[in-house]
Amino acid sequence: MKPLKISDKIYGRFTVTEPVLIELIKSKSLRRLKGIDNRGAWSFHQSSPGSLSRYDHSLGVMLLLKKFGADPEEQVAGLLHDISHTAFSHVADFVFGSHTTHDYQDKKLAQAFELQGINKILKKHKINPERILDEKNFPRLEKKLPDLCADRIDYTFRDPWFKKITQENPKNILKNLAVIKNTWVFKNRIWAKKFASIYLKLDQQTWCTPLQTALYEILAQAIKLALAKKIITKKDLFTTDKILLAKLKQTKNKEILQKIQQLRNLKVSRVNKNQADFYTKSKPRVVDPYFLAKAKLVRLSSVDFNYKKMANGWLKEAKKGFWIKILNS
Repeated sequence: MKPLKISDKIYGRFTVTEPVLIELIKSKSLRRLKGIDNRGAWSFHQSSPGSLSRYDHSLGVMLLLKKFGADPEEQVAGLLHDISHTAFSHVADFVFGSHTTHDYQDKKLAQAFELQGINKILKKHKINPERILDEKNFPRLEKKLPDLCADRIDYTFRDPWFKKITQENPKNILKNLAVIKNTWVFKNRIWAKKFASIYLKLDQQTWCTPLQTALYEILAQAIKLALAKKIITKKDLFTTDKILLAKLKQTKNKEILQKIQQLRNLKVSRVNKNQADFYTKSKPRVVDPYFLAKAKLVRLSSVDFNYKKMANGWLKEAKKGFWIKILNS
């Protein structure tokens, strides 16, 4: 199989020689992710600074793992970790009640492997799908918050809001990252604090705000209505943003169309319960990375009490959720 040359704006140039990776990258399943925006409902809003596809993110995770010496199986797992995402990404979590955990697609991963032909490709290359599906086998790829992992690092760098939040170049952050005993570690406290602060700002200003949760909630309401009225089926959710949006727009249901039209110019305010149109919540996220100090791994929060206070304060506040008032209904 001919090697595949990839040039990535963050991680640099690579030549992929592993046949399984090449076949997966070229597969219909991976190509479907090009039509799914990583930011879900944010892509509808006029304030959105740009697009990021699940394909770009998935390929980025694989390249990050490759750059830091992960074995081919972990690279495969990185490439496939989002293969089960629905159209509009995490909007499905708001549709099916997993909006505080964002794990709807994780629960569908094994099914997606089978239905999308991933198992067939893996077995062809003598790789056990069950091993790839178990994230415990790949600690560089996935770890529970507040740890760093390849997934978390890549979507932070690639998020279009990253450049709005900070002037820092991701390449400089990468130069100060290392992997020690399968743990992502910063080379010093300064860079651990820089990354953690950027991540916290992204969550506070974009990933878990009243506007973000309202966008997701309203789009989810439109999808739930369409499902209930059999305008779409669950199978339609596993197509692309463009295909699903076309089906939603073709309906004559005024309520569904109104909700979709509302997204672009949506303005909301966080209010008390008595003034609200609805209540919603999402998944707040902070990281607490390790850094090297005298050859030992040290948690940022164990020495930076100001960061610990800010991070814990944000988690406590965001977990309460938001009572939302729509200002331009």
